[in-house]
Amino acid sequence: MNRGLGQIKDKLDIFALFKKSRMQIRERWLYAVLGGIVFFGSLFIFDGWSGLALTISSVATVMIMLLIVLMGKVLYRDAFLTIVCFGILFCLLTPVLDTPDETAHLARAMYLARGKIFVSQEDSQLLISEDYELIYDQSQKTLFENDLNVHDSGILMIESDGLKATNAYAFISYLPQALGIGFGRMVNLSVLWSYYLGRIFNLLFYATMIALAIKITPLFKQVFFIAGTIPMGIYIAASYNQDAFGIGIIFVTLAFYFRLLSKEDHQIKVLEIVGYTGLCMLITVTKFPFVLLVLLPAFIPFRKFDKAAYQCVFLGIILAAGFSLAWMNFYTAIPHPFVPEGVNMIKQLQFLVGDPIANMQMMGLNLLEGSINYLMLFNFGWLSYGSNGLGLLYLFFYGSVAVFYPRELRQSRLTRIGALLITVGIYVGITLSMYLTWTPVGSSVVNGVQGRYFIGFLPLIPLMLNIGPAFKQLDQLQVKHYYNIVTLVPVYFLIMSFTLTLKQYY
Repeated sequence: MNRGLGQIKDKLDIFALFKKSRMQIRERWLYAVLGGIVFFGSLFIFDGWSGLALTISSVATVMIMLLIVLMGKVLYRDAFLTIVCFGILFCLLTPVLDTPDETAHLARAMYLARGKIFVSQEDSQLLISEDYELIYDQSQKTLFENDLNVHDSGILMIESDGLKATNAYAFISYLPQALGIGFGRMVNLSVLWSYYLGRIFNLLFYATMIALAIKITPLFKQVFFIAGTIPMGIYIAASYNQDAFGIGIIFVTLAFYFRLLSKEDHQIKVLEIVGYTGLCMLITVTKFPFVLLVLLPAFIPFRKFDKAAYQCVFLGIILAAGFSLAWMNFYTAIPHPFVPEGVNMIKQLQFLVGDPIANMQMMGLNLLEGSINYLMLFNFGWLSYGSNGLGLLYLFFYGSVAVFYPRELRQSRLTRIGALLITVGIYVGITLSMYLTWTPVGSSVVNGVQGRYFIGFLPLIPLMLNIGPAFKQLDQLQVKHYYNIVTLVPVYFLIMSFTLTLKQYY
């Protein structure tokens, strides 16, 4: 009898699951169809209406429509699925070594896969697998054009000076990629699939970090979703670029900060400040200018800390500053091998202090005009193709969400001002570092600044600018519509960005 009851219960569970799935499809099928229309409409607009692109699009459209139907349950899972879905598409369909700086990052991942943690100062020790030459020879060839699948992983080593270009980043930034390569070699995959496994492992780490950030932050969850699924972020994560690690850790750190910010009076403890400081020190070895995030807790109202925790904030700032100086001294010991002609940090500093008023004016103009670099977030490949129109539309969308995001917690003026100062400080730090290390002495224009460098502080923008109504002022239907908008519009931007790659190569 118990067996019979169990069978009936199983049937009821299956029926309930089927009913729930049918309701989910009924609620979201229109959004999925709209996604398909956006896909083929974008192909038409960007002139990607060719045979192979159309075939790939048909498969990708089914995949994306299924994603849209499955979304809408738990936000951090939605983020993970979205990043993995589009990341896999970018990973497989972006040609070999056709993302920014992927040549150097691949070399460092291969170097780490050999167990080499630090970049050696001796060229004879900078050895990586001979597979690198096979991959490099197939640069900018698509999955359907390259011949890497016929090659087994080699055992010989070759010298790679390009490794020196990655010395500013700690080995930990390359662990996911190196694990992918190592696993591929361990199970005797071809050079092709070992290469793609490195990309996929990097993508999975990024997706996990963004999902974790959304899960642990009590504030601005939808903003984290939008910023974490920005097309350039996923595109970079689907390559060997260490920015995926850096952005992922920054988002988790900001989520941790928002968790501190939402605490009640006297609830912030010493261990939480120690953990936050540790995360900021980790950021130092991946995205150096973002170490300024260590200052954020100093702008949380004093009443939220217990006495010892507030003192630890300033001890943490001192510790992070010392660690940053030590790291800078360490990584500058090996000069970058591809520095443009005329670049000299010492002489550039002498130039800046030689006429401080005129040079402050020059830097101010560069900081103002540098905001146009945001549009580079929609330039793909080695920044060789893209759409400024999509960039402008995304700017309008993200700005609207950041400003009018429904208020969850009234922030103090001190907290808002602190977020503004630190964001500006990071922006200035990135620009100034590129002027000192990548721009010829005496130039009036800063070289090398790219839009992806600023993805990390996107979640801070609503903290500074948010003037929206409180969530409790919205009814349940309004909240539901808002949720649909802020989760589906980013997916549609990803669709349009992906069609740019199809148009470019297929």
